[in-house]
Amino acid sequence: MADARHRVLHVEDNDFFASVTADVLSDDYGMSVHTVGSAREGLERLDAEEFDCIVSDYEMPGMDGLEFLDAVRESYPDVPFVLLTGGGNERIASEAVSAGVTDYLQKGEGKDQFAVLANRIENAVTRRRAERLADRQIAVNDLIWDVSQAVLRASSREDIEETVCGQLADSDPYVLAWVGKVDEDAAAVRPQVSAGVEQRYLDAVVLDPDRESAAGAEGGPAEDGREVDDREAGDRVPVREAVETRSVQVERATTLEEGFGLNADGKGERYAVAAIPLVYEDRAYGVLSVWSDARHAFGETERRVLSKFGNNVAYAIDSVQTRKELVRREQRLQVFNRILRHNLRNDLNVVLGRAQNIGEEFPPAAGEARVIEQKASELIEISEKAREVGKTLDREDRTKKQIDVTDCVERTCEEFRQSYPDAEIATTLPESARVYADKTLEAAIGEVVENAIEHNDDRPSVRVTVSATGDDGEWVEVTVLDDGPGIPEDEREVLTEGEETALHHGSGLGLWLSHWIVGKFGGELAFEDYHTDGGAVTLRLQRAVEDVSPWHEISALGEE
Repeated sequence: MADARHRVLHVEDNDFFASVTADVLSDDYGMSVHTVGSAREGLERLDAEEFDCIVSDYEMPGMDGLEFLDAVRESYPDVPFVLLTGGGNERIASEAVSAGVTDYLQKGEGKDQFAVLANRIENAVTRRRAERLADRQIAVNDLIWDVSQAVLRASSREDIEETVCGQLADSDPYVLAWVGKVDEDAAAVRPQVSAGVEQRYLDAVVLDPDRESAAGAEGGPAEDGREVDDREAGDRVPVREAVETRSVQVERATTLEEGFGLNADGKGERYAVAAIPLVYEDRAYGVLSVWSDARHAFGETERRVLSKFGNNVAYAIDSVQTRKELVRREQRLQVFNRILRHNLRNDLNVVLGRAQNIGEEFPPAAGEARVIEQKASELIEISEKAREVGKTLDREDRTKKQIDVTDCVERTCEEFRQSYPDAEIATTLPESARVYADKTLEAAIGEVVENAIEHNDDRPSVRVTVSATGDDGEWVEVTVLDDGPGIPEDEREVLTEGEETALHHGSGLGLWLSHWIVGKFGGELAFEDYHTDGGAVTLRLQRAVEDVSPWHEISALGEE
């Protein structure tokens, strides 16, 4: 009975009772009953086949039911075992329970006894399957977690695929795993990495059997010299369906020799196969095929876990490929940047020198020469600023470091008082204000202060304040106020929106540097106008949770 609900091994030396039992359990309850006449024969059948439940008589020649139970439990501790006896005997019942019997039943008369027996078998098998499923799911969850962690540490796609296949195939409940990559041109899935069951080779899976171009002619050699056919066997069908539907597909009761030319000692053994699509953000990276020798493998919960695992593997592949591409792009940009800055500085120094000569040798053109000198000097300054920006961002540290922003502001303002003696620079600061940042924060504050001084009149007035904001003071704001024209609206949009256009672009790198530095610490740059009295630029930063210092405002006007 191929579609029987349960496979039952019945050990009974009474031929008549054995025959009736088999007929009733089969006809009325849909079970597949296999009968043997002795305990010895029962042990032999158990070694050769798998059963869902054992039903055994107690009184048998040679080896009685209790001795048979002891022998079964040595090799098969979890198989449900129902013991039948011809009469009530508390001693036998007690010994049976001690030996690990699943259930104990007295033989009776009439057909009702078979209803009771069928119910006991059903309950025992259902309970065991639930326990096995729970144990299997725990094992699968632990395995998938371990493999996922290992995958995230991999540095290349090859490492990811080898890790996945190796760890899955080497752990219960799986025996074979392989990863294939979709070949769009050939309409086939070509195995890249495999592990388990001593495979000889893996053929490509033809996605469209009607297309001979999958690997040359049907059944002919593939591009790599392997023989490819499209037999509807092994995991070919679920792999095709997984690619098409982008969902986990399962095929039960397939054999190793039917799929991919695999050879194994267990030839003819039946397996369950799951094909898991590797998809991340609508991009398919291939298929993972996993084989199990468990009869009830790949239940609904396990399929959901494997589906999420497939997404994680695809994410890991996407990440390593993205990182690799970013490294290549960064290397190209670094080379381009060095060459550009070097050539730019050299050529601008030539322009600057020629402009100075023109101003000295041709006085009527001195005014135009000074304009050329000024623009050349500005371009050289931008080049140097770009170098500083690159160096600052290369020193990026994303760890949760703390720094006292009060000290940063005081040092920065003192430096600019020395550099710009005509500028009036005042501060309103607390005694201490610790934020999450590193020493690059000083560069961000300095760029904003310098911008306020430079884009102003001959005697600029600048005030820098530090204050706490938010419901619980969880933010610290460093605000630079000036009496100049402020930051143009189009330049603000460029910074806040993050991209430049032909009509809207920034005039320098200073504010970009401040924007990037503050952003990497989880903060932001904000702008505000103060009517006709100038503008303000605010650096908003996360206050360090350990900072519990009071906020005493100290004006530096006339004191520093």
